[in-house]
Amino acid sequence: MQFVRFMAFGVSFCGAIAAPASAQDQIAEQDGLGIELEELLSEKGTFRLEFGTTLSAAREKGVTGLFQTIETGTGDFVTVPIDIGSTDRQSETVLGDIGLRYGLSTRSEVYARATLRTDRAQFTDSTTGLTETLSDASFQSLVIGMNYRFVDEGERLGLIGFADVALLENTAARGTDLQPGRSGTLGFTTYRVLDPVVLSLTAGYRANLDRTFGDDVIDPGDILFINPSVAFAVNNELTLTSGFGLDFSGDDRLNGIALGGRSTSADLQFGMAYAWSENTTLSADTRTEVLRDNNFTAGITLTHKFGRN
Repeated sequence: MQFVRFMAFGVSFCGAIAAPASAQDQIAEQDGLGIELEELLSEKGTFRLEFGTTLSAAREKGVTGLFQTIETGTGDFVTVPIDIGSTDRQSETVLGDIGLRYGLSTRSEVYARATLRTDRAQFTDSTTGLTETLSDASFQSLVIGMNYRFVDEGERLGLIGFADVALLENTAARGTDLQPGRSGTLGFTTYRVLDPVVLSLTAGYRANLDRTFGDDVIDPGDILFINPSVAFAVNNELTLTSGFGLDFSGDDRLNGIALGGRSTSADLQFGMAYAWSENTTLSADTRTEVLRDNNFTAGITLTHKFGRN
């Protein structure tokens, strides 16, 4: 019941990050469309407050990994610990986010994001057939980061770089064990405007450092990710996006011993953004796995801008 109440609250409250972009000339006409080019960075001197929720459902056989990495948006990840051992697993995880972004200059912004997690997982031992159901709710992570525009789109491709680090991260599968600086992401987004279409590519590297798990030391595999996408501005209020994601993951290590081996995953992505008002945007996206086991992620985010007009 705790899981159901949290999920109902989260879905009604809003959630996941949308990807770039609408058409360049529509920025001045409709300031507030969540996946416009302008929305890639906050305007200088303005704040953007974001509330979101992400639902991730997974069904995996012969699980040997110790952590599950959920991509909540393009270049945004949450690493969720899983119980040690090889078993079949069916799970539902709900992540609730609150974030704040601030435009430092015309080319840069800083941001912070706190994430709460609740999950319900059913484990089936592949040898004995015994089933166990576990659920938990806890604080998951506190992340800070920065975006910087290196090149304006025009004669050349636009280029924005980003970097973040988890100041605190819960490394316990059940309960709370907060550890500092255990993961971080470095990447870039490049884009081209072909009015009313925008082509973009986000790529980067997600580093996961070792962390303690009871008496064990676990090193989750690092991730190289590539996310091409296309956005179509239907009008000044609605933008549709589609694309796919490729993730190349290293193996998890338990006390220095590799588990499971390296892996490649791919998912199809579809999203939309709606300009509720000049300063408020509602965006949503879905991701469905097309390789390996069955995984599905859906999110919705409410963003409100305040400060300068």
